[in-house]
Amino acid sequence: MRTLAVAIATHPLRVQWFVNNLAVSEATSTVFTVTGLALPAGTNLVYFAFVNYATLGYGDVVPVEGWRLLGPITAMNGALLFGWSTAVIFQVLHKTMMIDYDTADTE
Repeated sequence: MRTLAVAIATHPLRVQWFVNNLAVSEATSTVFTVTGLALPAGTNLVYFAFVNYATLGYGDVVPVEGWRLLGPITAMNGALLFGWSTAVIFQVLHKTMMIDYDTADTE
């Protein structure tokens, strides 16, 4: 059960890692545009990171031309890490079910 909680709880930490990298970037204040207007530093970075990490792709926060690969890279990372978490959860549940099955056989 602890492994399940850790697997789920680490996703916001991973998104925070992306936000921290965006925040320390020198170009953060001009990287993102919403309907053509530049956002001030720190605005909607968490939202942008979560939307891309979860591969939702709303498109309301769009990087400018030189930073267009930032979204797909974050989305690929999110998809891979969600898949990894699913595999870990499946393995834990599988082992738990095998222990329960073995215990039921011996009774």
